[in-house]
Amino acid sequence: MLDVQIDEFTLVLQAKKRPTSIDEWTMIAQTLISEFIRLSDVESVLGELDYSTNSLPNGYNQGLLCNDAPYYFAIAFHTDFIQMGVCIKFSAHAWMRYREQYTVLFGQSIQLHELLLNVDRTDLYTSRLSRIDIAIDFINESISVDTIYNQISKGNHIVKTASGRRNLSDLSALTKNNKTSTFYLGSRSKNIRALLRVYDKKKEQVETMGTRYKEAIQYNNWIRFEAVFKGSYAHDISDELKSIKSDVELKNLLVSALTDRYQFYSAKSNKLTAYSKSMLNLLDTKSFMFNSPSPRINLLEQSQQHILNGSGLFPYLFKIQHIWGEKGLKDCLTFLHNEFNYYEPNNDVLLWLKKYSSFYKQQGYPFN
Repeated sequence: MLDVQIDEFTLVLQAKKRPTSIDEWTMIAQTLISEFIRLSDVESVLGELDYSTNSLPNGYNQGLLCNDAPYYFAIAFHTDFIQMGVCIKFSAHAWMRYREQYTVLFGQSIQLHELLLNVDRTDLYTSRLSRIDIAIDFINESISVDTIYNQISKGNHIVKTASGRRNLSDLSALTKNNKTSTFYLGSRSKNIRALLRVYDKKKEQVETMGTRYKEAIQYNNWIRFEAVFKGSYAHDISDELKSIKSDVELKNLLVSALTDRYQFYSAKSNKLTAYSKSMLNLLDTKSFMFNSPSPRINLLEQSQQHILNGSGLFPYLFKIQHIWGEKGLKDCLTFLHNEFNYYEPNNDVLLWLKKYSSFYKQQGYPFN
């Protein structure tokens, strides 16, 4: 048996009417939170939310938690950073509980695309996923994490994307007594866009007495392929979710997203492995591919957008100007220019320039 599901996810709300000052932001953020709570019925479903400044999602300093619940659900914002919006974080357990209780209370099931439809019925904010974890479970399918890892580490199996490109993500593993129960494809740093974790779900649930322990002990084996998508990948999935009309379309999207990045082949025959073929067999149609712009065209523009909107440079300069005025701002920019003169590019930068300099010279400035 193969099962497809959403594990955890994070949703970010952005105000449609941008505040004119930081002083307005707290009140606006609280209004957005109230609207989300109303549209999602989250307090009716998960329980009363309590104000907290602790245990919030990373980077946020004000919010609400289900403090006495056995699961983690949080709504949060940062009082000084409007661009961070309002963060809604469902842990896997919270999302499972939300779906269960929603069915009990309202007599109908709910999936993520339906939740997004519900909470988007407002003129106050827009919503978009910043993270989503997609899981495909192999239950009683007699596959082994240790065997798959060994085949990949020895080069007998290779990983490709749906377009046929080799996926060269870093391979790492948790191994004990020469047996691997978990391995990762991709870096586990916080800024990654995609990461695949393959692990023994039964072992995890039994050892931790997890929320699905009673279910786990009924299975002979339970192996999970769990993909974590963040940033632009999560945004792509978010956009697709909002056009979905059925659970079948949802399943196709989730399977397509995972197999778009991770398909396993025999290096010798260049044919799909049996377990990878089983995942693709879940698809009725290949309905989704990530929108990955050509780096040749967009890399400088993306770096520029990050500097303007996400790096914290402008908030830093604004603070300097507010404290020390125009002279302080000019002195600061002179300092940054002088520091830049000591910058030494690494090999990645030099290789990029060798490859794309001529293209950008013909295209012209990205900052026109």
